Amino acid sequence: MKEILMVMDEDPVYSKKFCNQANKLLGKKYNFLTFSSLKQMKKYADENQVEGLVASESLADNLDDIRTKSIYLLNEKDKKTRQEGKRNYIYKLQNVKNVLEVIDKDIDKKNAKSKCKANEACKLFLYYSPTYIKNKLEIVKRISKVISKKKRVLIIDLDEFENYKGSVGLSNIIYDYKENTLNEEKLRREIVTEKDQEIIKSVTYPEDFNVVTNIDIANIVNEITKLGYDFIFINADTSYVKCQYILNDADAVVVMRDKDASKIDKLKAYLKNENQLDLKKITVFDLAKLDKAYLAAFCKQCFLEKNDD
Repeated sequence: MKEILMVMDEDPVYSKKFCNQANKLLGKKYNFLTFSSLKQMKKYADENQVEGLVASESLADNLDDIRTKSIYLLNEKDKKTRQEGKRNYIYKLQNVKNVLEVIDKDIDKKNAKSKCKANEACKLFLYYSPTYIKNKLEIVKRISKVISKKKRVLIIDLDEFENYKGSVGLSNIIYDYKENTLNEEKLRREIVTEKDQEIIKSVTYPEDFNVVTNIDIANIVNEITKLGYDFIFINADTSYVKCQYILNDADAVVVMRDKDASKIDKLKAYLKNENQLDLKKITVFDLAKLDKAYLAAFCKQCFLEKNDD
C-alpha cells in the first residue's frame, strides 16, 4: 500500500506543479494529493490514513489539529533542514527532487518496519481490460481453479454489477473500513466458498463504491493480502480509476485481449506516458485461445513456475 502525502502551498500553482513532479519521481511509492482549502484538507485527513503533509511555512499556525504522522514545512530562508517534534523544516527554493529526498528518507526512517510474513508471501494479480469482456469473472475463476490445485487463491470481485442486492461481500467491508472497525475476523466473514473457490463478492449496489476513493479500495485490498493466501486475484471492471492504485501494488496485471488489440496498445502507451506502471508487470491473456491447453500453459508460465520457490 502506498502512503498518502497531502500538499498545500499558499500558491496553488506551486502545489500543483510540486504534486505533478512528485508523482512522476515517487509516484510508485506515494500518493501525492494537492489541496487548496484548509477545511477540505483537514476533513480528508480525518477520514483517511495520511502519512504526511507538505505545506508552506506560512500555513504553520493552522496545522496543529491536522491528523497526520509528519508535517514538512517549506521555508524560503533557512537552507538547513531541521526537525522540531513531528515538524520538519525544508528549504523550499531548491530542486523539488532534493526536497523529496529529504521527505522520503525521513518517512523510511520512521516506518522502518518489515511487512508481515503473510503479506510478503501473498502475490497480488489484477485482471483488467479497457473494454467489456463477457463472463470475465468466470474466466478468472477458471484460471484460479488451475492454480488452486497447488496454491491457496482468493478472488476479489470489483465488478459493481456482479453481486447486485447480495448480502455478503465488499459493501460490508467498505462499511467497516469507513467506520475504522475492519479486522481479520470481519474480512473472513465476507469470504464465501463456491465450487471449492474462495471469493469476496462485489458490492450490493453499484453506488456503494461512491463512498470510498480508489486509494481506499487499494488500502482494503492491502488488508486482505494479510490473510495468508498465496494469491489474490482481483477481477476489475473497465473502470481504470477504480483500480488505479491497485495497478501499482499488484505483482502482475493480466490484461484480457479480445479481437481489438489496439486498445491494449493505447492503454500501455498511456501508462508509459503517465509513468503509472512498470510495463513489465503486464501479461496479456488471449481470449481467442481459451482452451484447456492454453489455460494450463498460461498458468504454469505466469504463476506456478515463477512462484514455486
